[in-house]
Amino acid sequence: MRYSVENARILAERAAHATHADAAEVVVTSASSALTRFANNRIHQNVAESDTRLSIRAVLGTRTGVASTNRHDNDAITRCAAAAVEAARHAPEDPDFGGLPEAAPIAAASRVSATTAGYDADRRAEAAAAIIGQSSARGFVAAGTIATSDYAVAVANTGGVSAAMEADDLRATVLSTGLHGGSGWASYLGSDAASFSPSALGGRAATTAERSEHPASLDPGVYTVVLAPEAVSDLLDFLGYLGFGAKSFAEGGSFLTEAIGTSLVDERISIYDDALSPGTIGLLFDFEGQPKRRTPLIAGGVAVGPVTDSYYARKLGLPNTGHALPAPNPYGPMPLNLELAAGDSTEAEMIASVDRGIYVTRFHYVNVEDPMKVVLTGMTRDGTFLIENGALTTPVRNLRFTQDVLAALSHVGAIGSQRALVGPGEGGATLAPALLLERWEFTGQTG
Repeated sequence: MRYSVENARILAERAAHATHADAAEVVVTSASSALTRFANNRIHQNVAESDTRLSIRAVLGTRTGVASTNRHDNDAITRCAAAAVEAARHAPEDPDFGGLPEAAPIAAASRVSATTAGYDADRRAEAAAAIIGQSSARGFVAAGTIATSDYAVAVANTGGVSAAMEADDLRATVLSTGLHGGSGWASYLGSDAASFSPSALGGRAATTAERSEHPASLDPGVYTVVLAPEAVSDLLDFLGYLGFGAKSFAEGGSFLTEAIGTSLVDERISIYDDALSPGTIGLLFDFEGQPKRRTPLIAGGVAVGPVTDSYYARKLGLPNTGHALPAPNPYGPMPLNLELAAGDSTEAEMIASVDRGIYVTRFHYVNVEDPMKVVLTGMTRDGTFLIENGALTTPVRNLRFTQDVLAALSHVGAIGSQRALVGPGEGGATLAPALLLERWEFTGQTG
């Protein structure tokens, strides 16, 4: 069983004050997770895990060191604190390090739902059966997962920071496949299992698989595309990873570095990070115990700035937006709750407006070719269709693309009015609408 939120807070404070250094910070993460996995139309794995991990960052002047443990007795905490202090002694001086942040007000909150907390192995098995049934009834095969996570996180430091909250989430995925090249994908992510319909999820995947049987080849070229939210989420994730963090911004490796205040993309594109949104999941503070805030990154097509933590806020002279990851990390602060502002079109209206184009359910195996321009290469997967005269027609064999994402977002035809929560379910997610882009380059067929 995981710690209660108050016990996690007490443990963090105790460990912080047991660390003999100039200053100390402790992050406690106590989590219970469970996973039911199915393939070939049957459940084949059911696992559960509980763990509580404590990480100590010790500060000696401008040197810092980190050590962690998943034991919580006094002797284990003493040894972990000593290891963090020893690591700090051997760390290089960092003249940009200005100390640990001070306490800031954080609204009391919980993102725990009774419906998700009660989603036990029996419920997951029932859900898997409902998902599988949608494929098996049509002669298709389903594979996927149903996973729950329930966690408490506490952050404390010797300067008075003491933040703690609990949260949970449920994620389900399903891939439905047929005998003649058809495949369909669907996923769910949310903090309230009451909104999860296994039968509907399985039906979406099976219907897409059924429609995509006997796919045809398509010549490479530049096409108009309608991207479903899963595909749009990939674009947001790469924008966040490559350019919306303050570390790459400070090092001159972000597309935002020389672009603040200039128009980067279509004026209808607004991207922000907002952990406070009721539609998302995760913590309301970062791993330094600082409050998160709604942070505009691109507003009306114009570059605004990166997300920060205490270190990069001082270094760049910017406000601390509350986006620290657990120390140490090689990435610097990162956005975990990206959102693309909704538009005013339905997905059906987007498709109806296209004379000839391609509908993409999701991308697969996406990699970076040019981080500064956000040039990505990857493949379509599990539901790619030709659009002709405003309707989905022929299923298409999967296509490879190579595309400058910022250029694509400069040719926006429409933005969806409804958004879906997409992500790994480990404390971060994106809220993404469907997107009509007028220019997307496909370079070949993949199979």
